[in-house]
Amino acid sequence: MSLVTLQNLSFDYGGQVVFEGVNLTVHKGERYGLVGANGAGKSTLMRLITGEMDPVSGRLERGGRIRV
Repeated sequence: MSLVTLQNLSFDYGGQVVFEGVNLTVHKGERYGLVGANGAGKSTLMRLITGEMDPVSGRLERGGRIRV
């Protein structure tokens, strides 16, 4: 069972691309770490996954209860 699925996810702030074409599937029982430079979009990606923000394009599915 997949808890989170990102397909071709993209996001930008006022025309400045934060990330584009992100693909990820997280299945029940899996754990991931998110590492990157300051300003790389880590917090933005987490806000998208938790539903605090909406992606510019792509598909984001949450299938079940997740803990971030």
